[in-house]
Amino acid sequence: MQLLTKFASFAVAFVMGSAALASEQIPQSGRIAIHVEHGEWGTARVQDIEKVLRSVAGVLLPYFPQRASERIVVVFNEQGPRILLEKSPDGSHQVLLNVQDTRWDQFAYQFSHELCHIFTNFEHREISRDSATRDHQWFEETLCEAVSLFALNRLASSWERSPPYPGWEEYAPAFREYANRLLTETHRHLQTNEPIARWFRANQMALNGNPYLREKNELLATRLLSMLENTPGSLEAIGYLNLEGSPSARSLRAYLESWYSCCPEKYRAFISQVIALFEERDVSSETAVALTFSDQPYTDPRPLAGHM
Repeated sequence: MQLLTKFASFAVAFVMGSAALASEQIPQSGRIAIHVEHGEWGTARVQDIEKVLRSVAGVLLPYFPQRASERIVVVFNEQGPRILLEKSPDGSHQVLLNVQDTRWDQFAYQFSHELCHIFTNFEHREISRDSATRDHQWFEETLCEAVSLFALNRLASSWERSPPYPGWEEYAPAFREYANRLLTETHRHLQTNEPIARWFRANQMALNGNPYLREKNELLATRLLSMLENTPGSLEAIGYLNLEGSPSARSLRAYLESWYSCCPEKYRAFISQVIALFEERDVSSETAVALTFSDQPYTDPRPLAGHM
């Protein structure tokens, strides 16, 4: 999931040969086109992987209908999982996964995270001039971890009712069990009654310096998951993150304010709760936070090599 330029050129070359085939897969109405390249997937068949990944997209896409025409090429890569900024010649997003054999829970977990980056408009984000990472990138990583856990639970319910193949409903509980196993990990929970805002102030510098501190991301994601599952319009709100470019080194509040201003009012409750979470304030889910927005002009983001 890291921004590693040296792997970008390899992955681009690897998937370019599949561009013609992927371009023939015209998305159906309301369905993302997903093409999986042959690779070191172990005992998992390519056609079965595609079925699983389409199931993942199927449980998330209703919240992001504006993304229904996306194309995605998926490649096995030991340096995955990550999504590259560079698209294939036909305009497909390039996703690298690192899963082998029929670990459908792992496929779902990794792919939903990378799919979340597409939904959060990751390609609009900017790199600060003196760093390979982007301002508040840790927040996007945290949010995508929460969405992965959300997707696992939704996928369990979906496969119980309508699995990709007859008989695969028996695998449905594995998605929920995997999510529950992750959520019981000790590092995902504060061991005291310390407010998240106070914990964040103590860890903000570390997160800004390295957005891939997984244990810290996952602790915050556990709190965001509860909000995602209980706040109407929360998933839809995610689709409006990163729509504006801005100068580097802005505050977290300015970053969240930008998200709030880009989001339709009916989906803002979740963003209000996120702001309150990091500022140690109580906010009703029905009442949006009054915000003062900056007048920063939109600027085109500079190219990124990849994103985990």
